[in-house]
Amino acid sequence: MQRQKHTLSSIYSEEEARILNPWQNLRQRLLLPVAQLLVRLGISPDILSYSSVLFCVGFFLLAPLYYTIAFWLLIASVICDGLDGVEARLIGKNTARGGFTDMFCDQTGLVFVVAGMAWRNALNPVLALFFVYVYTALVIFLLLHQLLQVSSRWIIRPSRMLFYCFIALDFFFNINLLNALLTLYLLALPLLALSFWRLRNSL
Repeated sequence: MQRQKHTLSSIYSEEEARILNPWQNLRQRLLLPVAQLLVRLGISPDILSYSSVLFCVGFFLLAPLYYTIAFWLLIASVICDGLDGVEARLIGKNTARGGFTDMFCDQTGLVFVVAGMAWRNALNPVLALFFVYVYTALVIFLLLHQLLQVSSRWIIRPSRMLFYCFIALDFFFNINLLNALLTLYLLALPLLALSFWRLRNSL
């Protein structure tokens, strides 16, 4: 029996796609030479995705005591995360399987980074829990929006990369606004309810 092929272009909502697709195109052009080098070295997009998770695990383990090393592991993770999609599009392997792998690795990495910051007492654990819950639920819901072809208009996830930028702000300038950012991210709760309602009504 032939296995059914699935398509997964992205898990961006309609609003996110308008904002992030131009950035994705720019990133594709800027990082293309690096992606070409990775192809020659035999480093696949999946290896980059899995490596990004391993770097985040390192961040989690080292953040409480060796924050400097942990931070640069986070930077390495972000670089891998930025390159996996670029290389996948370069070699024509931006498939549903690759997109699912990237989505899973992004989410897993985020959990370890949030846990690491909470462990080093730089983040309120309750806010950290809500952030991980809302972000994870919205990622799953946006995947369902695409698979069920339900409108994702006005649904925007809390920015994972902005969270990482705030970690950089803490690292370089000792300005910790992470709790303020995650408090602001609580505004995404109504969007989660909206997404749930649309998906429920489509079933």
